[in-house]
Amino acid sequence: MEIQLSGMCGNSPKNKLAEDLAVALITGDTKTLGHLLTADAVVTLIGSERYPLSAVLQGSASVPELTALTIEHAISHGKIAAVSGNWVTHGGIRYAFSDHYSFATTKGTEVAAASCYRIRLP
Repeated sequence: MEIQLSGMCGNSPKNKLAEDLAVALITGDTKTLGHLLTADAVVTLIGSERYPLSAVLQGSASVPELTALTIEHAISHGKIAAVSGNWVTHGGIRYAFSDHYSFATTKGTEVAAASCYRIRLP
């Protein structure tokens, strides 16, 4: 799988954390998710389900069979962050995404909540 990062994280550890979290959520990287999410974190797929951390770590919120993932933007301010981009599945289906994160503290070392928008593109 090809992963293209935004290049926007230079001097911002919170932007980098948000970008890493987006990649981990989409690809199902449970090791990274365990480090970046608080123990009581909740991930909500908008228009679908709300997942506690235990379900996320079992891969319930990840996307199967990716060929490419592109992170277009990763931004943060205070206790919030947002990441957007797109991915392509093995079947050639394209999706756009926008994730919105709430950090547990203003230091921004863990995320307590994620709201994830997933849109299938024509």
